[in-house]
Amino acid sequence: MSIDVDFSLALNDRTGKLFLGKDIISTLGSRVSRVRYGRFHEFPRHDFMRRVVGRLTHKETLARVYRSRAASLLPVIRNPRPTLHLDPLSVVRHRLEARDIVLCHDVGPITHPQYFAPGVKDMYVLAYAQIQRIKPHMVFVSKTSQQEFHKLYGDDFASSSVIYIPTRLGVKEGEGRRVEGIAAPFFLTVGSVGDRKNQVRCIEAFAASRLAEQGWQYVIVGGREPGADAAIELAKQTPGVVMPGYTSDEELRWLYRNAAGFVLMSLLEGFGMPVIEAIEYDLPCLVSSSSILTEIGGDSMLGADPLEVPSIIAGLHALAAMPGDQRAIRNAQARAHLRTFERESILASWRALVEKIG
Repeated sequence: MSIDVDFSLALNDRTGKLFLGKDIISTLGSRVSRVRYGRFHEFPRHDFMRRVVGRLTHKETLARVYRSRAASLLPVIRNPRPTLHLDPLSVVRHRLEARDIVLCHDVGPITHPQYFAPGVKDMYVLAYAQIQRIKPHMVFVSKTSQQEFHKLYGDDFASSSVIYIPTRLGVKEGEGRRVEGIAAPFFLTVGSVGDRKNQVRCIEAFAASRLAEQGWQYVIVGGREPGADAAIELAKQTPGVVMPGYTSDEELRWLYRNAAGFVLMSLLEGFGMPVIEAIEYDLPCLVSSSSILTEIGGDSMLGADPLEVPSIIAGLHALAAMPGDQRAIRNAQARAHLRTFERESILASWRALVEKIG
């Protein structure tokens, strides 16, 4: 079977979705007839053109969401072959059909719109309404996301599958570069900074734990999301908390290699790739209890209630005081669980899905 792929998210997205999309396209190989970036069939060669095409694609999406007259100037896209949508939002520019495939990371813009930029919910409301009406083949990156989607939109779709995100090649390879102002022991959080990732409560918990008085630091690395200003301001006022801003791959490797533990008290995740990366560096992890992070991390995870500062404090103390033998046991459990995300078996699932639908 030959399919087209809408990879428009590559114009603006630089998160794990980008790497996953590249992996899927690469593993499908000759099964992919054409890749679409907005209205174009080739990825822009220059960064300036990428931004221009990304802006035009976004404007078309907005025009369709808000039923602007401009939307009528362009017909919706329909290909003779089934289309794989690597993000639900691209369906608003297409005439979606039941034979198409839609990859869904999460339904956060619908269930937790406060964690996203203004207008994001409106775009996904239209996209999911179209998906619910046409009922294409659905693929989810976790069981948690699959369950949340079907609670909202029912179960009668052409098919529904969970295919995890594979581990990334070469995560640990390469030299590390020390980050100035950071010394062991320290906790590490990697991920966008803002309300969704809950860094404010984590900083409050670190301050109340008094671990800084024992020489501990808390390092937070990531780009900005809604709510970032509050976290950044609180970090400046809290002894022991360091936000180094942008870090290179070499600096991030150094942080992972030298951290004493990993913390992710996120309130909403599509998958949680930083937890997998932390496991690969043999870091014990403190994550949000009863969340997708416990699904992804497995039984080796330390859990805390992300909405309760005292619970996070207890988790930080447990992480700081973890003896070496318990560390080794948890690392072994975590590494065994990582086999769930082995690249070849996951990418083989994508090939099998496309062949089955064909």
